[in-house]
Amino acid sequence: MNPFGFRDRQLFAEDVPVAAIAEQVGTPCYIYSRAAIEARYRAFDAAFGTRAHQVCYAVKANSTLALLNVLVRLGAGFDIVSGGELERVRRAGGDTAKVVFSGVGKTREEMQLALAAGIGCFNVESEPELDQLNEVAGRMGKRAPVALRVNPDVDPATHPYISTGLKESKFGVPIERALAIYQRAQSLPHLQITGVGCHIGSQITDMDPFVDALERVVELVGELGDAGIELEHLDLGGGLGINYRDESAGSRVALPAPATHDSARARHRWQRWRAARARAVPEAGRSAQLRDRGCRHERSHAPGALRRLARYRAGES
Repeated sequence: MNPFGFRDRQLFAEDVPVAAIAEQVGTPCYIYSRAAIEARYRAFDAAFGTRAHQVCYAVKANSTLALLNVLVRLGAGFDIVSGGELERVRRAGGDTAKVVFSGVGKTREEMQLALAAGIGCFNVESEPELDQLNEVAGRMGKRAPVALRVNPDVDPATHPYISTGLKESKFGVPIERALAIYQRAQSLPHLQITGVGCHIGSQITDMDPFVDALERVVELVGELGDAGIELEHLDLGGGLGINYRDESAGSRVALPAPATHDSARARHRWQRWRAARARAVPEAGRSAQLRDRGCRHERSHAPGALRRLARYRAGES
């Protein structure tokens, strides 16, 4: 469904002439299609079938309260990067237990706000952040739920300014050091390890980097399990590209079955992860709102392909 199109040379938003909207509210104005947003959220949600999951909308993509409230009513969780975004989620009626706090710039005050609100998880970016969060939680008499953001050193083949999964990126901890950092986090009394996450970049038009990243992360999950650290969720992120010009997002890429993977050890990791019944936490952002002009996506837009691939490889069949 494309909510915006021409009829008799007149632009419509769903069934409403855009000219009529402009006449009523003036210009400039921003027009969003609720029907399209709901359809794209449901595409994310349906991609996981019966697999335990929580679709989280990235608030930084658009923090308009009305839009957030639409997603609240659909059952969405939210990925935030600031205390201000947390407040907007609350004002929109969101469940703070479904909030994931990401980003490299969390302040002590924002950590306190998030802990007091009872958010679902902090995506921790560094060892100093672990220490700071442990200290803040201790002063409040709480245990902070944490997932470590790992850097899988995967090239997403996108613009360098929006590439976040390479070793030289400032985001996350090197995946080869993750086990040791998790063991240290396990020793901190005011942290509760709940998951692992990664994000490799935005405007990605090839599925292979996502597969590479997931393989590395699931291998880490197995290593953590061998060390006695069992996780509750996997958060694998990255933005599947949309059409700005002539880009071709790979939403029709065939999904490889885990049983055909060429590594017996990796197959064991898939099976172990599946047996653990861990929860998937996908993050939808602008792809939940924006329409590709080429109308080529199998579920009317790009967002589902990445998440479907990630959760499928994590054990959903």
